[in-house]
Amino acid sequence: MATVSLKNIVKRFGDVTTLHGIDLEIRDGEFIVFVGPSGCGKTTLLRTISGLEDISEGELQIGGVRMNELPPVKRGIAMVFQSYALYPHMSVFENMAFGLRLANMKKAEYTPIVQDVAKVLQLDHLLERKPRELSGGQRQRVAIGRAIVQKPEVFLFDEPLSNLDAALRVQMRIYIAQLHRKLGATMIYVTHDQVEAMTLADRIVVFQAGRLEQVGTPTELYYEPVNLFVAGFLGSPGMNFMTGSISAISSELITVALADGQSVHVAVDGSTAKVGDAVTVGVRPEHLLAGVADNCVSGKVVVLERLGDSSVLYVEHPGSAQPLAVRIPALKHVAVGETVTLGFKPQHGYLFNAQGIALRRLDPLAE
Repeated sequence: MATVSLKNIVKRFGDVTTLHGIDLEIRDGEFIVFVGPSGCGKTTLLRTISGLEDISEGELQIGGVRMNELPPVKRGIAMVFQSYALYPHMSVFENMAFGLRLANMKKAEYTPIVQDVAKVLQLDHLLERKPRELSGGQRQRVAIGRAIVQKPEVFLFDEPLSNLDAALRVQMRIYIAQLHRKLGATMIYVTHDQVEAMTLADRIVVFQAGRLEQVGTPTELYYEPVNLFVAGFLGSPGMNFMTGSISAISSELITVALADGQSVHVAVDGSTAKVGDAVTVGVRPEHLLAGVADNCVSGKVVVLERLGDSSVLYVEHPGSAQPLAVRIPALKHVAVGETVTLGFKPQHGYLFNAQGIALRRLDPLAE
């Protein structure tokens, strides 16, 4: 397998720049996920790695070898697309073997390779079927198998599960995670689904508007986001935000006066802040507790979502552009229209300055 090194990668389409100097080192055998909203540049970057798009500036290395000028076939990569891209007139076996045939490998040589990969993907009993006779999950496994038989240096996945229903997506996430452990391959995976990113990745790369916002493990990004965008993007439901201004600073706490006149305390480093600064307080839904009287805010319940194992309240608050999301036990009774008091521990709070940059939390992994 191989490392992938991206050095100041810039991509332009005419006068429009879509990638703004991406620097990233992907380790040998790492499963890394590119995530971000539609149009943020994650698929464009994947296509520059594959060779489907030219690099306007910068350098791409795979396994220490410069790849900028090499065509896709010589880069040692295999790509799995959002669409399965299977040949409808070919059997599963023929689809998986197609690339090996193009490489002039004899059938006697590639047959055992295809059979072994089909067994790993639990497709060995389907090798004679046509794509139209397969489920969506089976077709995606054929597309993945076609990539595996090439024995590439790097696997590239471009939103491979977006066409599947919810149950199949969960199933395929498990397959892909198991596959990575078996192969020990370098895998780069693009998705807009932050749940896929959190469950699959060794590290996540968060993109916005063609720029890299943060790189880290799922735990690091969830508990230590560097800015408002990352904090709001990861999590389901996302982090709650309330605007206010700093009213007091001590060695361990910053006190924030919120728009509704209430004050809350947040355990962050106040060395770069001053009284009067406009700030945004962030709290995860699981850390807002209904009925708590300390460090609290209040508001009216406007929506209640029952999820089986838990419920999510959405509570109006004057300091928040969106209703606050609160995760509560499934059997706890709260009615729509009811006014609730919500509290959180200071160490569970986040604080972002006027530029959206996070102030350092004093206990980032607090329970």
